[in-house]
Amino acid sequence: MSAAPAAAPCPHSDRKWILIAIILGSALAFMDGSVVNVALPTLQSTFHATASAIQWVVQGYALFGAALLLLGGAIGDRYGRRRTFIWGVSLFAVASLGSAASYSLVQLIAARAIQGVGAALLIPQGLSILSASFPAQERGRAIGTWSAWTTVFAAIGPVVGGWLMQAWSWRLIFLLNLPLVLVIMLLAPRIPESRALGDGPARPLDHLGAALATLSFAATIYALSFAPQFGWRNRLVAWPLLGGLVLFAFFLRSQSNRPNAMMPLSLFRIPRFLAPNVLTFLLYGALGGTLYVIPFYLIQVRHYPPPAAGAVFLPLILLMFLFSARVGGLVPRIGERLLLCLGAALAGIGFAAFAWLDNMHGYALSVLPPVVILGCGMTLCVAPLTNAVMSSVPPTQTGIASAVNNALSRLAGLLAVSLLALVLVHGFVSSLSHQLAHSSLPAEAREQMLANQARLRDIPIPPDLTQPQRVQAAQLLDQAFLAGFHSVMLACALSAWAGGLAVLLLLPKQPAPSHA
Repeated sequence: MSAAPAAAPCPHSDRKWILIAIILGSALAFMDGSVVNVALPTLQSTFHATASAIQWVVQGYALFGAALLLLGGAIGDRYGRRRTFIWGVSLFAVASLGSAASYSLVQLIAARAIQGVGAALLIPQGLSILSASFPAQERGRAIGTWSAWTTVFAAIGPVVGGWLMQAWSWRLIFLLNLPLVLVIMLLAPRIPESRALGDGPARPLDHLGAALATLSFAATIYALSFAPQFGWRNRLVAWPLLGGLVLFAFFLRSQSNRPNAMMPLSLFRIPRFLAPNVLTFLLYGALGGTLYVIPFYLIQVRHYPPPAAGAVFLPLILLMFLFSARVGGLVPRIGERLLLCLGAALAGIGFAAFAWLDNMHGYALSVLPPVVILGCGMTLCVAPLTNAVMSSVPPTQTGIASAVNNALSRLAGLLAVSLLALVLVHGFVSSLSHQLAHSSLPAEAREQMLANQARLRDIPIPPDLTQPQRVQAAQLLDQAFLAGFHSVMLACALSAWAGGLAVLLLLPKQPAPSHA
């Protein structure tokens, strides 16, 4: 492969094939970030995993995908975007095959971590390749098409994955990636090579920042994940937590004084940049935690089949798909501040409504209203948030500003899953202990259920119970899970509302002159 930058947009006959290749490459990463959530209850039962361990099927992927995302963009700028894109797709394919072939939870988590590295390499190259391949007058339409189709793939991924899992096995959700990879590889020769343009030599990669970010988040997330199982004073939790915080402090220091920092902290001194990024962290963190917890609630408590659980958020995706551009058109007239505050408020109501309406029967009364309200809130936020980030810095820094915002949204989801899992476990264990103490179940059965409390709703019901006792035990588990679920959704609501308050206090009332 040639590493020379593309001097001009590629031939017209190649452009549609390049667009298809980039859409499919992005779809790999976006689908695998969402489709696995629907499979988590099945994977927990298959591997008899605790709630702490099963988190890492999601966290292993999210950790490397988030921590290395900025480095992946820099690698593409330095060594060639097509080359890096193909490296990422190839690594993703190998890891997908490894995920499908896993016969232990450890193997699956390791393969998912490698998938995350592949995603970090391929995701940042997509828009750069499209910008290099299409002339200015066609670029906007190409990027809009890419955005629309990646949204569609992210939406249908959980539905298709749930259907495949129900039809045969959870392994198919990973094997589904391989035909997409084959098409991408057939189209790859049409993709032009390009690099970042500049007057001088390319900046050296921030290897130190990438290593510190990955290690600090890995140690912190590990400690948060296993704290409910082992306890905060256990050295397997205390030492990783302390080490992660120390490494994170070193990461922040490295980003404050390095000329090639992958996340320049100087950007956060700009109020117009800081406010939307605080909202990004709090709102997308709440959304990531919700997408993790909801499948357990739907499949284990409400007994939805996996395809139906995967389709629950389709109205949210549809609302964003249809109306985000129209909301973007309102920004010049009324500014981002009002739209972001209103969107965050609605999103918070949507999160809270999951808890308020859990006693209603049927999808139309208990699940659809929160999804629609949340979808309206997210739709109001997406375009104004992006506009505020991109217009807060001069043109020479729009690329890094966008990358930092993207990385923050992924890191928010990474941290939120572990923190909200702590809230879920605390509520579940407290409620279950109280209910078992006042139940009529035999003492031995109560002890067995408490001994397996780390598995949450997946606790096996003792087989020697009578049928009425088994029904009672299942009801206790449902009620205990709902206690934790209520706490999680209210915590998500508070996070969204806090993000709106941050915008209200930090974002200037009059929008700054646009640099972008």
